[in-house]
Amino acid sequence: MHIELLPARVGRTWVLDGFRLLRRAPLALLALTFIYLLVLMVATLIPLIGPFAPMMLTPALAVGVMHAVRTAEHGELPTPQMLFAGFRASAGRAWRALLALGVINAASTLVALGLASLADGGTLLRIATGQVVSDDPSLQDSSLVFASLIFLLAYTPMQMALWFAPLFCAWHEQPPLKAMFFSLAAVMRNRWAFLQYALGWFAVALVASLSIQLLKMLLGSSPLLISLVLSPTSLVVLTALYCSFWATYRDVVRD
Repeated sequence: MHIELLPARVGRTWVLDGFRLLRRAPLALLALTFIYLLVLMVATLIPLIGPFAPMMLTPALAVGVMHAVRTAEHGELPTPQMLFAGFRASAGRAWRALLALGVINAASTLVALGLASLADGGTLLRIATGQVVSDDPSLQDSSLVFASLIFLLAYTPMQMALWFAPLFCAWHEQPPLKAMFFSLAAVMRNRWAFLQYALGWFAVALVASLSIQLLKMLLGSSPLLISLVLSPTSLVVLTALYCSFWATYRDVVRD
């Protein structure tokens, strides 16, 4: 396995690649993303660990999503069962490492939210665990912005370590900590490309948000009309984002 050093401009290409890859098999990939989100939503119903169950499952399911996107890029049709390919990787041995990554992900998220709670009294934590309703007055507190920045600073290094780690565990049979180390090294080696990648997706999110706000003004405040526009748009953008994850791995990691 070799880690490539890529120019910063590649980060912008990854964003575009996400939409290009989605065009290879749009209905199949959109359906796979919908099932992925549905599985994570159902996971929240698990007693005791419900709020953190999705984070524990994400590494294993991410392997399945990447497998599906890779399949689409090769001109084949992804299938729904590919979502669970991570549990079958490495002759069925990878699931333990992927579950360990999930536990690390959940624990690090909880630690980062705990640090953020020092600034906002736990509002961000309650949002993350679904304990805040949309009209809660605490959402208007300016400390929430500061808490979000603290969370971002605390969690970003872990996100870098987990970026490629699931694929390193599933496809290269690396143990979790070693996989996280190489993932962090790979992202840091291409940090300028990843910075442009992040800025590119921020621009996409901003344009999508402004477009939705404009449609709200044109269509009025009808919840049905807004839902008919918002839900498909969000699903398309999210699926393209997942497809772009594969583009980062394809270009950075060489077997």
